[in-house]
Amino acid sequence: MIGLVGRVHVTRDALLLCLEKGISVAWYTWGGDFQGRLTPKNARSGDLRVAQMRMALDASLSLAMARKILRAKCLHGAEILRGIQSNQPGLVDLATVIKEMAGWEERIEAAVDGEVLLGYEGGASRSYFSVLHHGFRGEIQFLGRKRRPPPDPANALLSFGYVLLGNRIASLLEGRGLDPAVGFFHAPRPGRASLSLDLLEEFRHAVVDRFVMRTCNLRMLRADMFETDAESGGVRLTREGLKIFFTAWGNYLERPLLQAGGEKSTVNDLLRQQVNHMAMAIRGEREYQPFRLDGEGEVP
Repeated sequence: MIGLVGRVHVTRDALLLCLEKGISVAWYTWGGDFQGRLTPKNARSGDLRVAQMRMALDASLSLAMARKILRAKCLHGAEILRGIQSNQPGLVDLATVIKEMAGWEERIEAAVDGEVLLGYEGGASRSYFSVLHHGFRGEIQFLGRKRRPPPDPANALLSFGYVLLGNRIASLLEGRGLDPAVGFFHAPRPGRASLSLDLLEEFRHAVVDRFVMRTCNLRMLRADMFETDAESGGVRLTREGLKIFFTAWGNYLERPLLQAGGEKSTVNDLLRQQVNHMAMAIRGEREYQPFRLDGEGEVP
């Protein structure tokens, strides 16, 4: 997928070439908000979409799928925190929240309906983000999760990363013949890619959060590469910052990610794998299993 930020002109020939090559093109505002996406002709699998809709309308099946995905999100969050802990042993609040994440995972597994599950997911996220500041050790600090608009560089990077990865997933779902708008955890709303957001939960902490901490701690991105967005009042990357961000982001998606059991896959390959597994699970060909991250104390 090609991402275009700001007022970028693309010729007709360039767009047609992207469509011929099966490449989606997405447009984002200068502040990082998603505007729209041009997608190639995809597999119109009517039977798959019918099965997807049936599963989405079945409360018990939707709940079971959502619980699996959110348990994985909790596990990955705890793994990220353990990676931070390995570099900074002795932090009491970090150790406490790692234990809390295990408790949230148990609650999610036992959730009896979507409303309860939503509450548990929110609780787990608050616990996780309450100690994530320990993972930022450069000039860019994380002072708590805030968005719409993001008030500081760390939050701007997290939000932008989630938007980019979510749209990458949506593009893969469309290419596989699934409807990105029909999900199992995120309720359907106009303009919301609910299934894309569902799958994004598996990858938020494992991919985006680690990427943001890495780029900040290694000073690939600095505070002077951000500016105030006059329209929203939030913070956004400068042109220079965007160039560095996209170079680092593209490289990161092709970087091997260690999974539990020792298997390694690039992020891009893992995204495609999970989309394929989701399609197979919807068709009843296999049980859906989220991937399991092995953090290996990797946070720099």
